[in-house]
Amino acid sequence: MARFEFEDFDPYSVAEPRQEQRFGGVSLCAGCKYAHLYRRRDKLEPAVYCHELGKYVPPDIVECNQFSAVAALSLHQMQKIALPIDPRPGISDGSYR
Repeated sequence: MARFEFEDFDPYSVAEPRQEQRFGGVSLCAGCKYAHLYRRRDKLEPAVYCHELGKYVPPDIVECNQFSAVAALSLHQMQKIALPIDPRPGISDGSYR
């Protein structure tokens, strides 16, 4: 078992940044609902097919006019889950009887 020597440790040194190696991590397409990302064996760079554009795009996209976040709701979805609020005074604050 290797023994850690504190003399070799510099607490004020700058840590080296970790190399980005997660699947589609750098690309904007990794968070888009129109993107289909896949990676071949032994290849770090993914292939990206955009269903909105209908073609393969480079994996290093950083800006896109057709981007739509996976977790974003459409206006129709928001309307379905919205709670109705009565704008009349005394109705919403619980003082109406």
